[in-house]
Amino acid sequence: MYIIWTILGILFLAWEMKKTSPIKLSLASSSMFCAIFAYKMPENIYYQPLFFLGFFLIFTLLIETVLKKEQNEFLKEKKLKEYIGKIATVKKDIGKTLSIDGIGQIDFNNQLWSAKSVDDKEIKAGAKVEIVSKENKIMNVKVVNNGKN
Repeated sequence: MYIIWTILGILFLAWEMKKTSPIKLSLASSSMFCAIFAYKMPENIYYQPLFFLGFFLIFTLLIETVLKKEQNEFLKEKKLKEYIGKIATVKKDIGKTLSIDGIGQIDFNNQLWSAKSVDDKEIKAGAKVEIVSKENKIMNVKVVNNGKN
């Protein structure tokens, strides 16, 4: 029976490669896991469809969760590109980059963001800064007009 599950898994995988789909990937993965189960315990032939269904549900949930997370990260990065080059106001002093307490806060679109200076300068609260890039959840900024409005 494990040969049938293996062939089924290969067919699902080939079908998935033609046009990617989380469901097809779940079907292929579930078939392969059932093939392993059938190889290790060939006497449990009646439980194999139940294991297939269980693996399918688990893989579908896992794959959907990962895809949603990746899509959210993509949307955040896309939104971040809209921030680059924009002007923000420093709310909490930004220290020198090499110091331990070099991270301050900026206000952009009525949201507070952690920020650090890209040119290793101290920037006082109230100064205007330009958003240059982002590392994780920290905006990298530089002073605009020497911090004057």
